[in-house]
Amino acid sequence: MSRGREYTRIWIYVPTKLSEDTAFPFKIGGPCLVELDVEKECIHIRPISEAEALELGWRKRERRK
Repeated sequence: MSRGREYTRIWIYVPTKLSEDTAFPFKIGGPCLVELDVEKECIHIRPISEAEALELGWRKRERRK
């Protein structure tokens, strides 16, 4: 919840310099898979193809301008 509004998505922010690096694997609006490793107490985030995301129930949304 932020500023009294509840969101159905979770946002993870990364520094701009990191996201602009050519090795950064994510694109704006691209699907990703988030996995929690409870035993190691860590989170794994990896990009996936749109086909794989659609199989998992992902819905592509257009960016608002």
